[in-house]
Amino acid sequence: MSDFREALESISESPCSEHPGFSAALACTRCGTFICAFCASSSAGLCLRCLHVAPELAPRRARLAANLVDAAALVLPSLLLGVLRCLALPDEAPTKAPAVYIPALLVLFVQAALIRDTGASLGKRLLGIRVIRRDGLPAEVWRIALLRNALPMALCGYCVWFGLVDALFIVGEERRCLHDWVAGTRVVKAP
Repeated sequence: MSDFREALESISESPCSEHPGFSAALACTRCGTFICAFCASSSAGLCLRCLHVAPELAPRRARLAANLVDAAALVLPSLLLGVLRCLALPDEAPTKAPAVYIPALLVLFVQAALIRDTGASLGKRLLGIRVIRRDGLPAEVWRIALLRNALPMALCGYCVWFGLVDALFIVGEERRCLHDWVAGTRVVKAP
């Protein structure tokens, strides 16, 4: 019993590793570093170092499948509406119908809302992966929309080979495409 009492006294006399002015309430459940009650209540008993430990990277296949799901969700509704319009009005040019693009815009708004809330598009949610910043914090919508999506698409318009080069970067050890490097993001398994 005295060993237990000595262990409790040593914890209560030690300072918190994150808040030096506070005495430790318990030890980090992962690494054993002493933490105060504030750290324990705000981070589920983990010190800040363990709280921000790198999550597991998403598999390459899951990233490809998520990309295909997102592309299908964007293209298929507009394609279906375009085909139905061409069947209903065969004499009119299909490119003169702005209504054909409305489903794609709706999908983009839904995707933006999903990304804002969880850091994952529809495809990424289905496959259990999400986008985070390189430092482990949630990625902002503008970072994902502009740097990960719009910029690579614009560059593919100027140089078709950019898409291939971008995709080939995923074979590296960090599994980051070129657009991930530009945006400062990583794709990881969702918790």
